[in-house]
Amino acid sequence: MSENTDNATTRSSETEQPILQLYRLNYKKIGGKILDTTDAKLNKYLQFASQHMDTEITAGDVIEHALKMLFDRDTGFKNWLKKN
Repeated sequence: MSENTDNATTRSSETEQPILQLYRLNYKKIGGKILDTTDAKLNKYLQFASQHMDTEITAGDVIEHALKMLFDRDTGFKNWLKKN
């Protein structure tokens, strides 16, 4: 019985951790617009990730990670990139 409890606790604590991974190397500054609702969620995520990762997380960190995930997962883009 404790084995099931331990597994449930492990899964619960894993899902409560940010998926964000930090790679702070050389950056380019970009500009853009996001919806107010997206900005509100971004600010909440920054609080969440900073608290759980015990370091200050910036909007740039989140945008970098989100774009990396997008580029890695978009098979059409990956195929197009191979050709160009």
